[in-house]
Amino acid sequence: MNVGMEQNARDPFIYDVAVIGAGPAGVQAAISAWHQGRRVLVLDAGAVSQRKGRAYWAKSVPIEDAPGLDPITGPKLRQHLHHLLASRASSDPEEARIALLGAYVLRVRRQGELFDLSASLAPLKAGQIQAAGEFRARRVVVASGFEDGWPEIDVEAGRERMLERYRTAFRYAGNQSGWHLCIRCDGHLHRGGHFALLGVGDSIYEASLGAQDFTDHMTILTNGRPHGFTPAQLQQIEARDIRIDLRPIAGHLGERTLLRGVRFQDGEELYADGFLVDEGLTPNSDYLGDFRLRRNADGLLVTGEDSEVLREDGEPEPGLYAAGDIVAGQRKLIATAMASGQDAGLGASDSLRRWQETL
Repeated sequence: MNVGMEQNARDPFIYDVAVIGAGPAGVQAAISAWHQGRRVLVLDAGAVSQRKGRAYWAKSVPIEDAPGLDPITGPKLRQHLHHLLASRASSDPEEARIALLGAYVLRVRRQGELFDLSASLAPLKAGQIQAAGEFRARRVVVASGFEDGWPEIDVEAGRERMLERYRTAFRYAGNQSGWHLCIRCDGHLHRGGHFALLGVGDSIYEASLGAQDFTDHMTILTNGRPHGFTPAQLQQIEARDIRIDLRPIAGHLGERTLLRGVRFQDGEELYADGFLVDEGLTPNSDYLGDFRLRRNADGLLVTGEDSEVLREDGEPEPGLYAAGDIVAGQRKLIATAMASGQDAGLGASDSLRRWQETL
């Protein structure tokens, strides 16, 4: 369900809860708040941009570890989640309802006891907004996740949009033989095989720890960079007979969407059964620039026990909640995202009660 709006339109309705993001965490937050009788707005950037969330890029590998869901691919999961939201819609603004809108949030500001949300309702052209919308809500749940970094291989110079810039890398994403982003999710596909892990430092070291559950045959690729491991990490890697290859990678070796190997700049080729990349992440939270919030080293939001986002001083930012991949210290799995979405949705809803528990 997409709600059409005029250019530069302001929605006069004040929602109880606005949810930014329509992935597993955002949808669960919206449904949980709606179930408590709240009027909910869900803003989905994926409808007007390529920011559809990590789960979406599981294109042909079924997601099998989410309770309550039969094995399902990322695009099908996205359709299923949107169907759940649409089935809870109502044309009567006085009823508890969920409104789903394709919108890329640009800024969130506090205005007294309300939040003002500014968004683009259509794809940007040359960085310019084509249609803008303004929304108001009493509570906000941030569930916009992050963007994974992608390898600088076969990159087309001059491209700016993520999908176009990494067109070749994305061609091999989300396939049984292709670039994986989550060793916990996809490591089982290559049990006993040769796993090539691309990245440097702590992130790829942690990926190698996870890969050992599935295989002892690993190669770490740095794509021309220093490996970045501590002496203790390097000692452990060498003791496990894991090869580290520092050579720059010139290109992919594949058939259609199946990644078979990589070609180094010196012409040598390396083939593997599975490939995983961890080039860091970029949180989708630029729109929170008006708030001074606590973040971890990756820029992910730190939350308290009620899912409220914490300020730099460690105190909760009243009315602002977060769920899913954008939360620091949380496992990046669908089941976990749904659980945190439920916590955030219920926390936001509970805070709207007319009277609260007394001590």
